[in-house]
Amino acid sequence: MGRKKRSKKIKDINIHSDETRVLGAIILLLISLALIISPFFDSQLLRKVVELFGYSSIAFGITTLYLAMRFFSSKAVFKSWKLQFGLLLFSLAFATFLTFWVPTDQLQSSVTYELPAGEIGYSLHILLLSYLGKFLEFVVLIVTFVISISLITSIKLTQLRDYVEKSFEGGEGFQFKGALEEQIKPEHAEDTGEDQSRMDSLIKGLGQKKDEEEIIFSNNTEQQQGQRELQRYTPDGSQSSLELETDAPKYANWRFPSLDLLQDPVVQPQNKEVFKKNALIIEQTLRSFGVLAKVAEISVGPTVVQYALSISVGIKVSKVRNLTNDLALALAAPASSVRIEAPIPGTSLIGIEAPNPTPNYVYAKEMANQLLKDKDKYQLPLILGKDVAGKLIIRDLADLPHILVAGATGTGKSVGINSILLGLLLTKSPDELRFILVDPKMVEMAPYNGIPHLLTPVITDMELVVNALQWAIEEMLKRYRILKQMGVKKITEYNQRMGFSAMPYIVIVIDEMADLMLSTGVDVETKIVRLAQMARAVGIHLILATQRPSVNVITGLIKANMPGRLAFSVTTAIDSRVVIDQIGAETLLGKGDMLFKSPSHPRPIRIQGSFTDNNDLDNVINYIKDQTDVIEYSEEITKTQTAEKKGSDVPTEDDPIFREALDVIVNAQKASASLLQRKLRIGYNRAARLMDELEEAGAIGPQDGSNARKVLISSPQQILGNDQGDSLPQ
Repeated sequence: MGRKKRSKKIKDINIHSDETRVLGAIILLLISLALIISPFFDSQLLRKVVELFGYSSIAFGITTLYLAMRFFSSKAVFKSWKLQFGLLLFSLAFATFLTFWVPTDQLQSSVTYELPAGEIGYSLHILLLSYLGKFLEFVVLIVTFVISISLITSIKLTQLRDYVEKSFEGGEGFQFKGALEEQIKPEHAEDTGEDQSRMDSLIKGLGQKKDEEEIIFSNNTEQQQGQRELQRYTPDGSQSSLELETDAPKYANWRFPSLDLLQDPVVQPQNKEVFKKNALIIEQTLRSFGVLAKVAEISVGPTVVQYALSISVGIKVSKVRNLTNDLALALAAPASSVRIEAPIPGTSLIGIEAPNPTPNYVYAKEMANQLLKDKDKYQLPLILGKDVAGKLIIRDLADLPHILVAGATGTGKSVGINSILLGLLLTKSPDELRFILVDPKMVEMAPYNGIPHLLTPVITDMELVVNALQWAIEEMLKRYRILKQMGVKKITEYNQRMGFSAMPYIVIVIDEMADLMLSTGVDVETKIVRLAQMARAVGIHLILATQRPSVNVITGLIKANMPGRLAFSVTTAIDSRVVIDQIGAETLLGKGDMLFKSPSHPRPIRIQGSFTDNNDLDNVINYIKDQTDVIEYSEEITKTQTAEKKGSDVPTEDDPIFREALDVIVNAQKASASLLQRKLRIGYNRAARLMDELEEAGAIGPQDGSNARKVLISSPQQILGNDQGDSLPQ
């Protein structure tokens, strides 16, 4: 039996076993070390290496070192044969290049050519020189260097070409201007060679590379700023009684997800002839109705093609608008999918937008590539998608500062929200950003449970949402007191003074507002409005979504404080007006097609939203979960309001409703529970407790039968004092 066990153990050790691989890696590691140090040490063994490789032994040593790591490490970064071949190609070109500069008359002496690149470089140089000559050899070496660098860095040769072209064009985006000679004539329209040649120069967007480069950016964690000892102080330098948040970052070694976790975009070729034909159809159709117009430009977007029209002086824009159905008929497109934008912002042209027959959807990896390139420009980056010209649209939530998302069922709202959250997870650590996610559907946001960015598990019980919003209001007031104590006005200034993200951003996402408004009503609306009005400066932002954009769900108060709007396809023009205050969203195509409105762009921008596949989202979330063993969630977020209902809802001088009650009695110069009920819209029990608190504070006199109580003050500041009486910054 013993012999059989030994025999089995011997069989386990073979060329594919881990022991053999580690042994091979150690041998290759020693060889690479000898190659790297050989030019700098004088010994008999290393002398042989120098005779063979010269100074190029350093490059060959690095190539051998990578090969050793292939056997030794299991990480994917050391498993690329393309990178391995690129290193070998670079080493050979480097050795030849070192010998290339040795004068021809000195190549006869081995002493002369040994030091630059040894026998290897000499042999390669003589081989190329004899067949190609000096000049062509130099060209071949340069091309080999470029190819090897492309293989090592994963930068495609087409990207290098585009970079060179942009350098000569002054950095402008690339535009495709076709020179096709074939003329296409619609069967029902007359055409001339002049019109056809003009169409050839209008199409743009197909050859643009500026916003679609697939550059692989490193996702290594940036070094955190040096920590320093922080003091609790007031603007005048005295010691403060307010406890500031001075904890060091918990995730200082945070690793951001790699773009390799996301799937590559699928691109379909575009047929330029179709766009030219449709442009001629549009001109002929308008001409038949007495509108003289020329297509000045054709912008090819991901799912929409925009034909920019230049109309004659004296023709009303409304006349073109009224021809939407006729244009849809001529283009053989659904009537509801042709949209007219008059005028195109910043131009004197009218845009006619029709569906692209070969759509190219926007993938999250495209957006993430651009985001990682410019991530320092944004505090809270939002990856939205591409506009009708194919330009990537990324905005900063901190500038909006809140977003209202609306659209019919199945139009892409949940996918759009996932794309927004994905962009934030790719660029922000849990020290910089925290989430409160509300999901009445119970399944849309369930995958996010378990990531350290969450302050509390995804909330699915609508009764707990009120508690979470109340906690957010208290957190907002706490942060304002901290900012006031520090003498700063906003969260960015506070974090800069602290030296790290001592006060993280908080983003509250509610996936379905309709169910929340129906179940909780005015209480939720009041809290949302208050957060939307005041929370921007302290880094608390709202993203509200609904599939029922009615005035009962999106009230006037909510709309007034939500300047950022994302309108997906809706069923009626009335719903479109509710969301973006104008018609247009009812003509969208669905599947992520949306209109974006912001304070900086009062006219909506049409965007094809970014598509985030479930596999992409799962890969990123699992990568984040693997970095954290223990997740600490706060139970106070969903229990605060419940505790108040059990008896802690006693008004105090810090309570905003107490200050409102003071204003009411001072203005009326009388005090009663029924007066507070009417003015503050509260119940009798809360009004009665307010009366007791006002009496204890010395604001009103004792009860005198059924008469109203006497008011003893003439200004709220007599009770609150100057500091507490000041209004909070907006």
